[in-house]
Amino acid sequence: MSIGRYLSFFVVLLAGMLASFSQMSSALEDADIPKFSLWTLVATVIASLPSLLW
Repeated sequence: MSIGRYLSFFVVLLAGMLASFSQMSSALEDADIPKFSLWTLVATVIASLPSLLW
Protein backbone atom coordinates (compact mmCIF):
# COMPACT_ATOMS: atom_id res chain seq x y z
CA MET A 1 0.00 0.00 0.00
CA SER A 2 1.38 3.40 -0.91
CA ILE A 3 2.08 6.26 1.46
CA GLY A 4 -0.79 8.27 -0.02
CA ARG A 5 -3.30 5.54 0.81
CA TYR A 6 -2.01 5.31 4.39
CA LEU A 7 -2.19 9.07 4.74
CA SER A 8 -5.74 9.24 3.40
CA PHE A 9 -6.77 6.37 5.71
CA PHE A 10 -5.40 8.15 8.78
CA VAL A 11 -6.97 11.46 7.74
CA VAL A 12 -10.36 9.74 7.54
CA LEU A 13 -9.77 8.16 10.96
CA LEU A 14 -8.82 11.53 12.42
CA ALA A 15 -11.96 13.12 10.98
CA GLY A 16 -14.06 10.31 12.45
CA MET A 17 -12.46 10.75 15.86
CA LEU A 18 -13.04 14.51 15.84
CA ALA A 19 -16.66 13.99 14.80
CA SER A 20 -17.24 11.45 17.56
CA PHE A 21 -15.64 13.79 20.13
CA SER A 22 -18.03 16.50 19.00
CA GLN A 23 -20.99 14.15 19.37
CA MET A 24 -19.75 13.08 22.81
CA SER A 25 -19.55 16.72 23.88
CA SER A 26 -23.07 17.36 22.64
CA ALA A 27 -24.39 14.33 24.49
CA LEU A 28 -22.71 15.47 27.72
CA GLU A 29 -24.22 18.93 27.40
CA ASP A 30 -27.67 17.34 27.03
CA ALA A 31 -26.97 14.88 29.87
CA ASP A 32 -27.86 12.05 27.48
CA ILE A 33 -25.91 9.11 28.95
CA PRO A 34 -26.99 6.44 26.40
CA LYS A 35 -25.96 8.67 23.49
CA PHE A 36 -22.67 9.50 25.23
CA SER A 37 -22.01 5.78 25.76
CA LEU A 38 -22.70 5.05 22.11
CA TRP A 39 -20.29 7.74 20.88
CA THR A 40 -17.67 6.60 23.39
CA LEU A 41 -17.94 3.13 21.87
CA VAL A 42 -17.61 4.57 18.36
CA ALA A 43 -14.52 6.57 19.38
CA THR A 44 -12.99 3.48 20.97
CA VAL A 45 -13.52 1.39 17.85
CA ILE A 46 -12.05 4.11 15.65
CA ALA A 47 -9.06 4.52 17.97
CA SER A 48 -8.36 0.78 17.93
CA LEU A 49 -8.51 0.40 14.13
CA PRO A 50 -4.88 1.37 13.39
CA SER A 51 -3.51 -1.20 15.83
CA LEU A 52 -5.89 -3.89 14.57
CA LEU A 53 -5.14 -3.28 10.90
CA TRP A 54 -1.39 -2.64 11.12
